[in-house]
This record gives sequence, structure tokens and C-alpha cells, in this order.
Amino acid sequence: TATTGEQSARRWDFLAELPRVVRETKHLFVHGSPRNPLNEYVFPEDIYNAKKLEKLFSLIDRYCFQGHTHVPGVFTQDCRFLHPKEIGGRFAFTGGKVMVNVGSVGQPRDNDPRSCYVILTDEAVEFRRVEYPLETTIQKIYEIPDLDNFLGDRLREGR
Repeated sequence: TATTGEQSARRWDFLAELPRVVRETKHLFVHGSPRNPLNEYVFPEDIYNAKKLEKLFSLIDRYCFQGHTHVPGVFTQDCRFLHPKEIGGRFAFTGGKVMVNVGSVGQPRDNDPRSCYVILTDEAVEFRRVEYPLETTIQKIYEIPDLDNFLGDRLREGR
């Protein structure tokens, strides 16, 4: 059987082999942003930076899905950010460009500790939340000496 170190190395190797960008007709999938697929953060407060959003929207055909900030919601081309609670957990596509932050299955950062993901259809994106063994996950983080306990603590708060 593989040691924990070997399993970890295999996981990192798997992640390193994944594409940085996935394009499917009108859909773009990135981790960070359309401009910097790995590392750029797109925060809700970026709606006040019209120049940044204009550049990001210029790089997508129709829909972009991202998650680096772990803050779920929808950015519209007219510089609005819509949190899932504001839109009843569902955003209907009406023809304009949108960027969707899908949240995170591990550490959503919108003050809701439940996992967050989306269901995509041709007409809409629907945000879903699901409970997971939060305390077990927190305990596992505490047991890793290289990780600060605050990483576990913030899971409870969802931030």
C-alpha cells in the first residue's frame, strides 16, 4: 500500500496535469479569472473597479466559471455582484455575459460553512449547499503541524 507521502505526491501530480483553462463553446472554466486562470482573485467588491471587470469580460465569450475567492455569486457585465441569497439560489441566463463564482466544496467564504457548488443547465445556474462533517475536517486540520489552527477555525464561520 502507498504511504501518506506517496498518496500526497500522486494528488499533486494529478493536479499539475490538469488543464489551466477549459473552453466548451460559450463556457470558460478557470480557477482564478479569465485573465489569470490560476491566481487572480475576483472579489465582490471588484464591482467598483469597472476597468478590471471590463477587461475580464472582454476575455470571455459568454459565461465564465471560477472559484479562487471561494465567494459564491454572479458577476454581471454591468458591474453587479449577486449573492445566491439575493437571487433565490438561481440565476437565469438572459443573453449577457456573466462570471459565476461557484463557491467551494471545502471552504466557502460567505459566512455559510456548508459546501457550495453549482448545477449548470442551458438556461441557468443553480447554487446548491450541502452539509459535510465540519468538525471532523477541522480536527484533521488541527492535526497537521504545518497548518495554522485558524484554517480550521474559519471553517465554522464560513470565511
